[in-house]
Amino acid sequence: MLKKIIGYSFVLISFSLFAQSEETWTSTFDNEVNWQTVSALGNYIVQTNSGLFGIDSNSGEVIWSDETFGRLDESSFSELENTPFAKIETEKGLFIINLFDGTKVFNSFEHGIKKVKQHFVLYQSNAIVVAGKSVSGEDMALSMDITSGNVLWSKEGSFGKLVDMVELNEDELLGITLLKNVKIKSKTGDVIWSIDNSSEAKQLSKMGAFGNLLKDVAEAASEGMEIKLDFNMHPSGDYFVIGTEQSNENQSMSSNGNTIVTFTSTYRAYDVANGELLWKDPVEVKGQLGLTAWLNNDLLILPQGKQNSRVNLYAMEDGAGLWGKKGKGISIKGGVYDYTPTQDGMLVITSRNEKHFLNYLDTKNGLFTFDKTIKVKGHVGYTLTTEHGILYATAEEMNIVNTTTGDLLWDKDLKTHYKLVVRNGNHLYTYDNKAGAVISVNLDSGAIDMAASEPVKFNENESPNILELREKGILLSSDQNFAMYDYNGALLFQKYYASPREEGWKRALLFAGTVYAGYVSAVSTMASGVLQEAGAQQGLNTVEGQTFAQLGTAYNEMGKSAGSAAGLAFKAANKRFKATKEARNYCMVLTKNENGIELLKINKDTGESESSIPLGKNRKPNYAIDLVEGEVFLKDDSNRIKRFIL
Repeated sequence: MLKKIIGYSFVLISFSLFAQSEETWTSTFDNEVNWQTVSALGNYIVQTNSGLFGIDSNSGEVIWSDETFGRLDESSFSELENTPFAKIETEKGLFIINLFDGTKVFNSFEHGIKKVKQHFVLYQSNAIVVAGKSVSGEDMALSMDITSGNVLWSKEGSFGKLVDMVELNEDELLGITLLKNVKIKSKTGDVIWSIDNSSEAKQLSKMGAFGNLLKDVAEAASEGMEIKLDFNMHPSGDYFVIGTEQSNENQSMSSNGNTIVTFTSTYRAYDVANGELLWKDPVEVKGQLGLTAWLNNDLLILPQGKQNSRVNLYAMEDGAGLWGKKGKGISIKGGVYDYTPTQDGMLVITSRNEKHFLNYLDTKNGLFTFDKTIKVKGHVGYTLTTEHGILYATAEEMNIVNTTTGDLLWDKDLKTHYKLVVRNGNHLYTYDNKAGAVISVNLDSGAIDMAASEPVKFNENESPNILELREKGILLSSDQNFAMYDYNGALLFQKYYASPREEGWKRALLFAGTVYAGYVSAVSTMASGVLQEAGAQQGLNTVEGQTFAQLGTAYNEMGKSAGSAAGLAFKAANKRFKATKEARNYCMVLTKNENGIELLKINKDTGESESSIPLGKNRKPNYAIDLVEGEVFLKDDSNRIKRFIL
């Protein structure tokens, strides 16, 4: 199937201005390479008409192969987040494979599922639950042990249409179906309780056979519909709340003749012990499912949507509204899409008709305190609590709002983008779009204490999209441009590398950046806080900061699991985590010269290219990149791949 040549090939004729990287091995397949990819945990996967191959990236040797997947489009292959597994969807059904050894953990066809609707990876119980339609057309759900692939339990027709699955603990699951909530023993599938999840569903149950028929009609009518849920467990662990969203049937016509669709969100509370409804009547709010939070054990609901909304606090005992006139809540301009909590309340961020607003919610008294809602330009993507108020940054501007008065600290907003804001200690660094240079804000004084005087202008009409704090200074970068200032504002260098223009060449590089920013590690809860703190220091708007933060989250989530799936992830992630130390010091850039496309390794501290890989002139490139390990896998012939190290 595959022939491999290990060696160090030297290009005899090259006109590249940059030192070329070494080719470490060449692998030749017996069929054309259709696509290739590198997983978040470093698994190198190649697909040809002969099947799917797991390749040792260091040697080029085949670790595993599977002829089942000889006709597999790349879009049918996707990783299961935070696991060492991939999901593969084919005409024969859904497969879940272990990317380390190629074993099929799950095959829907063999397990009697004709059509898969949902799948849930359960870390605490080390299982995967798959739901769909059986061969006989009944609703079906089954659970498999991740380690062995053995079926733990299988249920046909007893659950109904499974919408969501929640792990209550390592021994119990909560299944949320269209008409019922079901508490299940995770290892056996034994039902602890199964309760109708609304008064309407209970009424149908009382109607006997006719009610069951209506239930079947309701489930059939929901086929293909997107069902939105908001699940929220009470801090005590004794109760949970489920919110659902419905578009209203009585659609009204706007003055210009366009149909306006309105939404209602409905919330119901349940007892974990027996599944019974806590509230006699559900809580209904105008707007789409929004944000929920617990305040003094009561439920705060902040609806989303394009229209004005009402915020309210609901008593856990009976669902009664606690704020506003007759408990109807307090109105706010727009729908809520984010908030920043403080000791006495929260800064609430809303939007209406693509406009964005700020107001402050006094959560002790149930009041919005600003005399006038503050209108801001652009989506609010960054907030930070300071001694002078809450600093906010949008896609266009930044300022600090006094949460007591609603006054803004600076007379003129700073023109920037929230992706270009990074904190380090008591300083916040950002890029001033108007001045075209970096500045720093002293968080103790609230004043700008450094403003670089020499602006930078990026070529090809690019603007900085990353700001990174390095030991030597503040690095600004885009796809093709780099500039660094020292911490006194002096410009240290500015570099530019011409782009290849062809969009196809950028695809693999952009994908590799996404994987690098979100690749997963596991199993060490103790490391979680350290990694998340590192992410905050790096800045959550940088690739490195996101990587650390998501690593920390993954450690925290998967650290609760003692299963071998987490163990596999941990072993691979440990190796990759060590590799990030070097990877953070460089980035990859595509450029073009008279001989074709080159991939450059750029030193972040100098802006200079340290090495390059010639990629040729193919307008439909096929290559995969591992930014963590600095590997590039290039298809340079129909069935041949070369591996380079940058």
